[in-house]
Amino acid sequence: MILFFGPPGSGKSVQGKLLVERNGWQWLSTGELFRNSKDTEVHKRLATGELIDDTLTNKVLDSALGDIENNIDVVLDGYPRNIDQVHWLAEHLPEHGRKLECVILFDVPREEIVSRLTGRGRIEDSLDIIRHRLDIYQQKTSPVVDFYREKGVPILLVDGNGAVPDVHERIQSAVGKCLGTK
Repeated sequence: MILFFGPPGSGKSVQGKLLVERNGWQWLSTGELFRNSKDTEVHKRLATGELIDDTLTNKVLDSALGDIENNIDVVLDGYPRNIDQVHWLAEHLPEHGRKLECVILFDVPREEIVSRLTGRGRIEDSLDIIRHRLDIYQQKTSPVVDFYREKGVPILLVDGNGAVPDVHERIQSAVGKCLGTK
């Protein structure tokens, strides 16, 4: 399993979809799972920019992982977002026949992210909510990357600026290094 890390609007979803299409893998996004949810509480939280609680997130992810065949590689976008989720993932990946290979960390300046997000038209993309979500990311999610770094998990920083195909080639190269392929 490969984790995609980066703030909202850094291109994780676009690049994740391209990567799995190119390699025959499965992209799994907690954000997309939540946006497609029928749960009104989930949609209320999305509208305010608040994160979905760990219990619900873990339940949704566990179910989604269970639906993917073990021989298909997974690119996970948007999870884990805090240290408790890191521990949950470490405990539950073996149950799904998976292990963490590496983390791809998207590097995009904050002003570029704000510009990208204000143009998407999603309910959670007002300027105040965008700023709030970026602050949450910085406070809660960045320590997750530090945790993985301390545990020796390969962290590969990828420049998320530029044309989509150029970013994609940088990501494909980073993933190849991570998996020992080209």
